[in-house]
Amino acid sequence: SSFSMYAVTLSSALFLLEKYACAVSVAAAGVILGWPFSVLVFLPVTVYSLFRGHFKRVFLSGLLTSLCLLVLSAVADYYSYGRWTSSVFNLLKYNVLGGGESHLYGTEGATFYFRNAFNNFNFAFVLALLFVGVALSARKKYAPDLLIVVSPVYIWLAFMSLQAHKEERFLYPIYPLICVAAASVIDSFPDFFHDKYANEQSIFEKMAKGLRPLILGFILCTSHSRTFSMLNGYGAPLQIYQHLEYHEDTGPGSILCVGSEWHRYPSSFFVPSYISEVRWIDDGFRGLLPLPFNETLGGTTAAPSYFNNKNKASDKQYLKDIGVCNLLMELDLRRPYPSRGNDLSTWETL
Repeated sequence: SSFSMYAVTLSSALFLLEKYACAVSVAAAGVILGWPFSVLVFLPVTVYSLFRGHFKRVFLSGLLTSLCLLVLSAVADYYSYGRWTSSVFNLLKYNVLGGGESHLYGTEGATFYFRNAFNNFNFAFVLALLFVGVALSARKKYAPDLLIVVSPVYIWLAFMSLQAHKEERFLYPIYPLICVAAASVIDSFPDFFHDKYANEQSIFEKMAKGLRPLILGFILCTSHSRTFSMLNGYGAPLQIYQHLEYHEDTGPGSILCVGSEWHRYPSSFFVPSYISEVRWIDDGFRGLLPLPFNETLGGTTAAPSYFNNKNKASDKQYLKDIGVCNLLMELDLRRPYPSRGNDLSTWETL
């Protein structure tokens, strides 16, 4: 999702700079190396690039880039999985051709992305949605080209809102376009009060110009407040896992056990080298969990027999003997399952 976002940003910029062949090549990279479904986001820029640029050169640029990247992707997949396959095709097969059921990983209502985008972009998102009415009415010279660039905001929101399974990261590809659309609307405010027959600016036009930095400042302050509240309200897992660095006295080869808060496990990056494994303990979750990487079993070429595309849990994914755990990461959620860390005869609170 993030790579697709970067590709959308670069492809859109190249389109506005009239470098159409490069814009299409970057779009191809964003779809193949990033996220195949983001093709909908790249579609307007790609189509208009083919018509505005030299059709043959733009087409060949996109085609050759796509073929090269597909070959490289297949070679990388062969190296990782030990057999010829295509991660791009597998993703499309699972989600489009009926191979999988993404709704198993959670569903949300039709307004989820609108609420989520407002939560992340506040009034900038509202301004972005007003782009068609405001920027085009202001008759800016850049408005037609910018409409092509910004149109994926509407296309992507409509398409993704129709899908049952929704995640915040699915909106990443249009994040920069939301900012561009909002900036264009803010820039257009004075044009509604401009009198083309008058030599001097009206008092309303001057007020509209003065209003722009105030609106932008309000949006920025609100956005920074959102960032600070995220760090303050949800930064505990990062702080706790960093705390492990100070407990090497447990000895090399230690096992870190994680229970009901497995989904807050940030990354192995935060696990010190003296910990050999992170294992899950059965704490009520009934979905599929990852297995610790094991090079002796074949590394990336191996797949445990219980892996499935139905998100069904297996007893094999849990560590049965909790007595081998040297460290336990636990959040007391007051659930029906026992809070093992409360047993101070067994555990020492760090």
